[in-house]
Amino acid sequence: MKKSLLLTLLLAFMFALISDADAQRRRNPYGYKKKNNSKRYSNYRGGKVGYGGIGNPKYWTVGASVDMVSYFGDISKYNTKVSGDYNFIPNGFGITASKVLYPGIHFRGGFNYGTFSTSDYSTGNSNPDSDPNDYGRWQRNYHFKNSVKELNAGLEIDFIPNKRGARGRFPINPYVYVGAAVFHHNPKARAPGATVDTDGDGNPDAAVDQAGNILDVKPREWVELQPLGTEGQKSDSTNLSPYPRIQFAIPAAAGVKIKLARNLDVNFEIGFRFTFTDYLDDIGGNYADLDYFGSNHLARAMSERGAEPIAALEGEPRDVPVTTQNVQLNTANADLNWTGGDSYTHGWNYIPGKDRADSKFNDIYITSQIRIVYIFDKKTATRAKFR
Repeated sequence: MKKSLLLTLLLAFMFALISDADAQRRRNPYGYKKKNNSKRYSNYRGGKVGYGGIGNPKYWTVGASVDMVSYFGDISKYNTKVSGDYNFIPNGFGITASKVLYPGIHFRGGFNYGTFSTSDYSTGNSNPDSDPNDYGRWQRNYHFKNSVKELNAGLEIDFIPNKRGARGRFPINPYVYVGAAVFHHNPKARAPGATVDTDGDGNPDAAVDQAGNILDVKPREWVELQPLGTEGQKSDSTNLSPYPRIQFAIPAAAGVKIKLARNLDVNFEIGFRFTFTDYLDDIGGNYADLDYFGSNHLARAMSERGAEPIAALEGEPRDVPVTTQNVQLNTANADLNWTGGDSYTHGWNYIPGKDRADSKFNDIYITSQIRIVYIFDKKTATRAKFR
């Protein structure tokens, strides 16, 4: 009740200020004192008249922002789009440029770069008596990080249209932004941790896949996931195609502009990027049969991670139940480069063909921005012509 009353009073106060300012502008639109001059001018030929107190009505701006980028998808803790794991630590940046098309309507374009990461280890729960979704996520043991490079363009619409030019901007003005964006992303994950001692010094120094084949990457090294086809996209046994790393999104944002000086604003904005992909985290389909990966031991290891004794992103130990199944491949085939055993050790919830994703929605990323904006208030007046 108190908040509603305070908001009502604030809006009434702002309306009174705006009305008073507009009335004064009508009485004296250019803000100078009229002189009593009886001299007549004849044959006025016109010319555009401008006044510096109002400024350019169709001005340009440029801005630079510090971004906090978050993510909602298959490794999020929550199941609703508006309750993702919001990040308030700067992990990106952006630049913008805009042009006033009409009072209160700006055309804006920009570039944003940001990174985000999360893991089942951090969003799940190791307690078997906890929520089944949380415990299942912890057992699944996926993680990822991604970097997004975005180009966007759209309309920025002020709540309070300004008809008085660049210098007549309101002290505080909420706005919304909607447009279109194209972005490039590249999900990565760490390889499994070291579990095998290959040099005999008593310390594990190599990572292996589910059958014990030694991987050709360092333990916990960052690996690009899309080229591996972790759901069998690179296998001849499936009809799947690799997902594109260049995607489209619809940005929708809301913010507030605060006037700092004649040519300077600060904007606070939060925006959702509704994408058309479920693979910002590399997870969007079903578990592939481990045999499908053939000699690609790294792709096999990255496709199912439930049996790993170490959470690769955090480097923390995990005590998990595991199961096994027999290898159906001809491991004697030299082309497979098989150095492991005749069975796979995997997580308890791995079933070939079972959905490994945790959400039926496409992935979303969220950008919270603090932007400094410079306004170009170039005068465009011309001198009147007489004869």
